[in-house]
Amino acid sequence: MTANPNIERAARAIAAAVVHGTSGDPALEAAQQLDKLGLLTQSTDPFSTPGRNRPAPSPAAVAALDQCRRAKGVADTTRAQIDGMPGEPDVSAVGGEVRIVVHPESLADWKQWMHALGVGDARADSTGAAMTVRCTYGGVRARLVGYGVPALYGERLDYVGRRTAARP
Repeated sequence: MTANPNIERAARAIAAAVVHGTSGDPALEAAQQLDKLGLLTQSTDPFSTPGRNRPAPSPAAVAALDQCRRAKGVADTTRAQIDGMPGEPDVSAVGGEVRIVVHPESLADWKQWMHALGVGDARADSTGAAMTVRCTYGGVRARLVGYGVPALYGERLDYVGRRTAARP
């Protein structure tokens, strides 16, 4: 005796397709009838089949999932908090980290972003096209990416250099 309550329904559907089928392929008719009754479902989880035991997740996997959930929550609340900030912000949560991508038009805009995130004098890495600052925001890892910031710093250095050279 099986524990699956659908066995009897499936047997009746197969018998009806074999005995009362109208096409030359009773197996196909049986399968279509089982599908119509919802007895042929695709399971995306191989451990959900009866008789299979799901292994317990590792502590590292549980911690990573928790970190991803917290980052997603911080990203969702950050979207509302940064409304009106300069530089067309785009906020997302990726790999347990909040990523804020901006396109500041001036160094003042960039400094405003750094102040809003509490970054202060954090070390930034330049890729040539963007400046990336890693920090902690809302209790999770965060990354502020400013596209065009290295060029803004370059313009500032050129301006200061010209001003200094023009002095007698």
